Amino acid sequence: MLLFTRTLQGPAGHSSASARSYDSIKLLVKKVYIDSTIAGLGITNCNYWFNAFSNCTEVRGFENLSDMASANQMFSSCTSLETIYATSFSNSGLSGSLMFTGCTRLVGGTDGFVPSQTSGASVCKLGAGGVLTDPNNDARTWFWARYYADGEGVLTAASTPDATRELVASGHICAIGKYVGLGFTPWDGMTGPTHRQYLTSATFASDMATFSYLNLNYLFYSCTNLTSVSGLGNLSGVRSMRYTFSGCSHMTTIYADATWALPSSGITGSQCFYSCRALVGGNGTAWSSSNVGYTYMRIDRAGQTGYLTAA
Repeated sequence: MLLFTRTLQGPAGHSSASARSYDSIKLLVKKVYIDSTIAGLGITNCNYWFNAFSNCTEVRGFENLSDMASANQMFSSCTSLETIYATSFSNSGLSGSLMFTGCTRLVGGTDGFVPSQTSGASVCKLGAGGVLTDPNNDARTWFWARYYADGEGVLTAASTPDATRELVASGHICAIGKYVGLGFTPWDGMTGPTHRQYLTSATFASDMATFSYLNLNYLFYSCTNLTSVSGLGNLSGVRSMRYTFSGCSHMTTIYADATWALPSSGITGSQCFYSCRALVGGNGTAWSSSNVGYTYMRIDRAGQTGYLTAA
């Protein structure tokens, strides 16, 4: 953990990330705590403070930077960052160009908001549409995604991986997270190593049924060798499937219980099946470029066309 106190706050701002006195330890930091002694210093410039802290998952005490006025690239390339805790914060008068670029795992604690690559200071707030989380009012729930050496991805609420299998990568995913692209699952990434091309199957474990609200946006986006998905019957809480299977060009089968049905209302999912050219439903309905929305996430049977196969 990196502790920011009165004695370690660095200069008022930085001209670049490499100009920081602590830049050499950035990859060692997994958590940051901004101590209350910082609050009385009147620091207004926090440019580049945590830029490229790519292994940091959590920041606490953000309310102690309430005097901040400039935050250019403050969190840019914090690719593992999930949470910025603040008991209070106002972004009035705050500017911050590219403040959250690359923060693909960062999720706000009110409505699951996730910043885009161009998000600036306007989203640095508590409440709807903000990236901050009140530790006393955190609406998020999390599940685990694990990628095993045999090519299977498993989505589960269990915090412990299967000890009988070789685990390649794992990570947290927020159930209500409104993810906006790649970079939040253990089989993808914006830069560096990616396992997308090696993921061949995916399973939603039975404990996923415990989630009453699930956003599955971009979950398997561009997993070009994914061929089958099972356990869909455990997703009774699914609410958004935007681009969930987009680009899965080799996927042939999605299995679901015969009684599976999407919620009757409150669900969205544009381009859910974009470019899923090999996908065929259990009754022979072949993928069509005219039918790529979430509504085709239904059992293919007589009198009902869809892309799912009854298990």
